[in-house]
Amino acid sequence: ALVKSAMAMLQYFYAFGPQVGRLRSECGTASAIAGIFKAPFDILADKLRGYVGLTMDMHTQPKKVLKACEALMPHLVNVGLTTADPGKQVPIGYWMHRGCVPFVHPQQFDSHYWPTLKPCIEEFWKNGHQTLFYAEGRWKYHFDTFRELPDRSIVFHCDQDDIFEVHRKLHDKFAISGGIPNVMLSWGKPEEVREFVLRVIKEVAKDGGYIMDAGAIMQDDTSVENMKMMTQVCREHGVYASGSYKTPTDTPPADLPSSVESRKKVKGMAGRKAPKVKPGTCFPWEQRAKDLPQITGDKDMVRNVWESIDALGNMYIWQMLLSF
Repeated sequence: ALVKSAMAMLQYFYAFGPQVGRLRSECGTASAIAGIFKAPFDILADKLRGYVGLTMDMHTQPKKVLKACEALMPHLVNVGLTTADPGKQVPIGYWMHRGCVPFVHPQQFDSHYWPTLKPCIEEFWKNGHQTLFYAEGRWKYHFDTFRELPDRSIVFHCDQDDIFEVHRKLHDKFAISGGIPNVMLSWGKPEEVREFVLRVIKEVAKDGGYIMDAGAIMQDDTSVENMKMMTQVCREHGVYASGSYKTPTDTPPADLPSSVESRKKVKGMAGRKAPKVKPGTCFPWEQRAKDLPQITGDKDMVRNVWESIDALGNMYIWQMLLSF
């Protein structure tokens, strides 16, 4: 069963490349994200402890929770960087789950969630990658905290927050996406969708830095008519007058002059204690070699084979935590 699930995972990931190619060639659309990341706190809440278990832990052993989050940080950063877009054009996807109200108290966000998240996002930026904050739920209590991050370092995706408030609080620092309510797209009338999308274009997109999208992933209950209306209005009105907007360039956001300067200033993961096991590794070769009989052939070849297989095992473990 373990081998079958691992093979199925590889098949799943290998299918991404051709589909991304079809998006570009058939639809003229770039993929929205590349790579995967979750906050250390969310890994505990989603998988390792569960939300109820972590809630109890935060009351009975908060120091141990913080240490667990800190231990996860370098490994999660490694997954994010090794799965990111090599061209640095597309942000690393970060699915935000248990850090918002009402799941945790703002004080717990300040003591556990943010201190173990911010260095990871800074490390991505330091390495030239934006992060897509896919802010599931409502995150308005933390908008001011997000402003601590460098300009352009994230794209904030609005789910259930008020898109107009998001624009007021964040648009001068970060690009914004989403904000079209899924309930409206599923159960509203086309004219309601038209009016709302027009308002978003006029009030949010007027300054640039906005990507039209639904608040969350659209499910089967999404109205085809409403989806067509959103697309039609965006194509008709979501344009800039000739001469008022600079032609986009191929320069990645992190390589713009002001971004390069900000990347030099962020601390990221610098100064943190190195983990006992190198990120991306299950069993280091140096440790495994001690248990093997004397190698009489090509030692480098044996080492390369071991490390390649070990890396696949590591990927399987972390993708089970992050993607599935």
